[in-house]
Parts: sequence; structure tokens; C-alpha cells
Amino acid sequence: MKEIIIVDDQPAVCKEVAAYLKNDYKVHAFKSGDKAISYLEKNHVDLILLDYYMPEMTGFEVLLKIRQNQALSETPVVFLTAEINERMEYEMIKRGATDYLHKPIDSIKLHQCIKKHLSSAGGY
Repeated sequence: MKEIIIVDDQPAVCKEVAAYLKNDYKVHAFKSGDKAISYLEKNHVDLILLDYYMPEMTGFEVLLKIRQNQALSETPVVFLTAEINERMEYEMIKRGATDYLHKPIDSIKLHQCIKKHLSSAGGY
């Protein structure tokens, strides 16, 4: 079973997204970038869902650490964000994000996005 992690400082978002995915994927949720990075240093995951705005470590900072780690450099990272503009979209892609989804999360779009990126990453 493919493994996905959710990194979001809002427990309600983690719970909601995990509920959408739990029947099809192994899911772990983390409320901070530090905790997610610690997990990723010891575990393989197939896809990362990453909040853009977090208080202690931003999504961009987490993404930078992920992309600097050779073992994680090809792991798909999908940003979750409540707001998006052209500049943010450009910065996400420039810094190595695979895709992004708008909050509140639509379960159908979430599943489509995950399937697309797991498929293109050689999985599914």
C-alpha cells in the first residue's frame, strides 16, 4: 500500500484529508514541518501533502529540506493552500513542488491529483 504523509498545523485539515485517503493509502499526519522531516529521515513515503502556511517552519522551508535530501528529491510534494496567486504558484513550482490543491480540499480532486502524481512517479 502506498504511503502518504500530510503536513498541516491545523488538526482538522489533517483529520479531514486522512479520512479521504485512509481506505486507499497508508496515511500519517504531522502538525509541523520538523516532525515530518524527522519521520522522512527514517521512512520512505510515496507522496507528501504539505501546507503552505505553517507557523514554525513554512511549507517552502520544508520543501527545501525535502529537495536537499537525495533520498527524497524525487518524492512528489503537493502543496495545500487556502490562497494562491500567480507569484505563489510560480514560487511553488520553481522550488520543486509537484502540484498544489486549494483548501478546502475537494476529495475528488485530491484523489485525482494523487493518482496522477503516483502514476508519473512510477507507482500505482
